[in-house]
Amino acid sequence: MKKYFKDYTEHLSAIILLFYILGFSYQFWYYQYFEIEIQYYVTLTDIIFESIGSVLMSALIFCGIELGLATISDFLFAFFTNWKTKGKYDTLPAKVRERADRYMEYLASSNRKYYSFTLIIISVFAGLFIFNSKLYFLGIIVPNLTYRMYRIIPKIDKETNSILKISAMVMIFFILVFSYSYFGFHDASQIHYDYSSKIIKTEKIYTGDNNYKYIGETSLYIFVLNGKTNTATIINKNSINEMNVEPNRYRIEDMKKTDKQITDFIDRIRIKTENK
Repeated sequence: MKKYFKDYTEHLSAIILLFYILGFSYQFWYYQYFEIEIQYYVTLTDIIFESIGSVLMSALIFCGIELGLATISDFLFAFFTNWKTKGKYDTLPAKVRERADRYMEYLASSNRKYYSFTLIIISVFAGLFIFNSKLYFLGIIVPNLTYRMYRIIPKIDKETNSILKISAMVMIFFILVFSYSYFGFHDASQIHYDYSSKIIKTEKIYTGDNNYKYIGETSLYIFVLNGKTNTATIINKNSINEMNVEPNRYRIEDMKKTDKQITDFIDRIRIKTENK
């Protein structure tokens, strides 16, 4: 634990820089969709604050995919091993079974990377057929694919391993920058079709009727889209005497509809179960 903590503290500046680059990539292309030059309205604190949630979510998704790959790989290995040794394992002496167990653990550990790589290749092809937004899907899973490719490449010596490791990290970095840029542009394109994500009311603008839609905000500015003229309005917070923030009734209605659909689905299952 101390070793990992030391590694993180030594690379803290690089981690903060990564947060900044990914956060700015997302925000730049998000606001660029509305032809807003966000670099003139945003501060370093805004970028770091806005990027924390997204970067942590990406890290959780990455770790979740890795955990899922490891779990499924071990399950498949155990399944095929039991199938091959069916009826033979129980007939072995206790000491032989102990040695066999250690050998199986070694095989599982050494072959997990190949099973995981095969699984993620299958997942990529399956996802390309299943998901409509293919670039969004690739932006999520390609970092894991790159990491898995690095894991299966033979390392001849420490120098080769170091070169491959740096190459993999650089590739993942550029993939993440591209992904966050695409995520920002894609999310901005959905503003036209969704309800306003935040309902605010000032002296001149109200985003609760969908004539104006809330785009986003920084510590000093609020950005609003005029749905009729398709133009963005930039409001300096210092010029606002009073601003009201209302509960988002559209989101509340959607949540109620979703809850009702889940309840109706559970009721249908319960009724079918009781009729059997």
